[in-house]
Amino acid sequence: MGDYWSQMYDWRNKMNKFMGDDFWTDFQDMFVSNGPLVNLYESGNELICTVYLPGVKNLDDVDVYIHYRTLKVKGQTNITLKGYRNVQEEYKHGPFERIVELPFPVREKPIDATYKRGILMIHLHRLIESKENRKRLKISDEESEE
Repeated sequence: MGDYWSQMYDWRNKMNKFMGDDFWTDFQDMFVSNGPLVNLYESGNELICTVYLPGVKNLDDVDVYIHYRTLKVKGQTNITLKGYRNVQEEYKHGPFERIVELPFPVREKPIDATYKRGILMIHLHRLIESKENRKRLKISDEESEE
């Protein structure tokens, strides 16, 4: 296994010499999501969405929209350290928007959302459509009235 890693390291060094040292950095931006990281947890008819949002100063800066099978989180995070410059950034800050396709349709009520220690937690419930509410629509025949 050690030989495998040394071969990978050699291959990467050769690529850096051929393509330039910024080769991998340029590709990294293609795979990083523009929005915050999201985890989904399912149990029966319930779904919990956790959204990683460090640096939220005011919860009014975060908007959450739920529609059928879609979760949209939009807002602003801000992490600033006066007198320091950013050397490495793995999680983004500033304006964000993230749209997540949910595994099933969810109800509009009840929805609970809480924020603690940089994690937004949204508790959703599966939409179970009732067959009792289905009513046959009467169709009027406009040709027979002439």
